Amino acid sequence: MHVLRVEGLTAGYGKAPIVDGISFHASVSQVVTLIGPNGAGKSTALKATFGLIPRMAGKVYLDETDITDLSAHHAARAGMAYVPQVDNVFASMSVEENLELGGFVERGSLDARKELVFEIFPALALARKRKAGLLSGGQRNMLGMGRALMSNPKVVLLDEPTAGLSPANVDVVWSQIAQVAALGTTVVVVEQNVERALASADWVYILVAGRNLRDGAPAELAKLDMAAIFLGQSGGAEEAAVASSWDRDSQDHE
Repeated sequence: MHVLRVEGLTAGYGKAPIVDGISFHASVSQVVTLIGPNGAGKSTALKATFGLIPRMAGKVYLDETDITDLSAHHAARAGMAYVPQVDNVFASMSVEENLELGGFVERGSLDARKELVFEIFPALALARKRKAGLLSGGQRNMLGMGRALMSNPKVVLLDEPTAGLSPANVDVVWSQIAQVAALGTTVVVVEQNVERALASADWVYILVAGRNLRDGAPAELAKLDMAAIFLGQSGGAEEAAVASSWDRDSQDHE
């Protein structure tokens, strides 16, 4: 069963859709990535899924419950968390204060959730009293993810959590994403680093010009000419693969 199911989602700003009829699914404990060239609509897809921008068409299901009409606030209450690429922490507050504001946590479980976050992100434990604005870029991204985990979500949406990080820090962040998934949380990641996405995800969706192009297991997608796809030279053969790959592969995506 898919814990997150997005079907035929069309969304954008004003009257112009940025994503047009896209679909993606994720099961419990899966790491699913959305990849594609700049302007493909990947970040917009996450924002629309979470309810941050208007949805023009399509459905969003969380644990098979239709949450399409819920605001972002109520989507969070239902069990979804979203971590933007930037402005994902309160710079003037300490690491610990950021975590305490991170979700809808029963007072009795607050300390337990914090300790879980510190276990996954030990660098945050060492900096728990430090102002978030003084953290490195990698540490801020960790804190953003940690804040999301405080509410014990079913699904976490991460928008480019490795953007601008050194290769070493990219490895650290992806290791921590794997730890989050191992706890039973589903993670959907927008990732610009195609090689990393194919190396670390359980399932990958390729978006081009706001639409699904292809999806599949990383080993299968690694055989495609990604350079041609990202440079807009995919041609009719790849476009024709959309329907067949969707019918064949997505049915097996569990």
